[in-house]
Amino acid sequence: MAGILSLPDGFELLEAPAVRAVVRTAVKDELLALGVLDEAKLEESRAAGRPIRSGRGGAVSVALAPDGNDRAVIRHCRRAGPLGRILGDKYICGARPMEELAVCEAARAAGVSAPECLAAVVHRAGLFYSGDLIVREVPDAVTLDAWLRDGPAPGPAPGSVRAVAGVFADAFARLAAAGIYHPDLHAGNVLLRENDAGFVVWIIDFDKAKLLDPLPAALRDRMLFRFNRALVKRSLAPRPVTLAARIRFCRRAGVARAGEEMHGFATRCAAHLKRHSWRY
Repeated sequence: MAGILSLPDGFELLEAPAVRAVVRTAVKDELLALGVLDEAKLEESRAAGRPIRSGRGGAVSVALAPDGNDRAVIRHCRRAGPLGRILGDKYICGARPMEELAVCEAARAAGVSAPECLAAVVHRAGLFYSGDLIVREVPDAVTLDAWLRDGPAPGPAPGSVRAVAGVFADAFARLAAAGIYHPDLHAGNVLLRENDAGFVVWIIDFDKAKLLDPLPAALRDRMLFRFNRALVKRSLAPRPVTLAARIRFCRRAGVARAGEEMHGFATRCAAHLKRHSWRY
């Protein structure tokens, strides 16, 4: 099997014929019960889980503990685009679930709000492999797109939107400061939960994310452009957003520009939307 990145603290490597799994030691027994070293058993666990909305591969919620209070999310890795229609969940090079686990744990260590990774599993079959990532479920959380789209009519209150935008901007700033490039950052990959202290967000799905030192400003801006494009594409923006509000958000998110520089940033963001208008 292909090599893996160095193990994060608190994890260990388990192996069986044609299977390699990196698991969090503290919950190793629970993960073995789910089937991390037994492909058929893990497939049974996925089939018995509660489906949740999560990208192209789909994800399910399963009980991690017998009492059902501690739950995990199993996400089966699946390709996108034309190649996905041919290969589906089959990969050749690398070990993407393990790479995602390593980047996600590095992000968490740097203070980024991300779910706790529990295991990454790779099943090898000849030249190909398939994989799964298992994370601890964030209880009572919804995706940001569901909050914007499915909330009570006529939509979230302006004050709530401003509060969520500020919390997400802070999370984005930590992501960029940690040197994490998340190529698929959109409202479906942001979890949101409200408590007595306000709103809390988590960034999820670090598939194909990269750890860079430092993160180039162009890639940081590309993440913001991608997020903005997805809001427009999914018609999730609850109301027209003024330039002043966009500037406040971008500055809080770590885009340290002012005056003409910020105007140039907003212009490039609009140009990005125009280039990709064929998508929506």
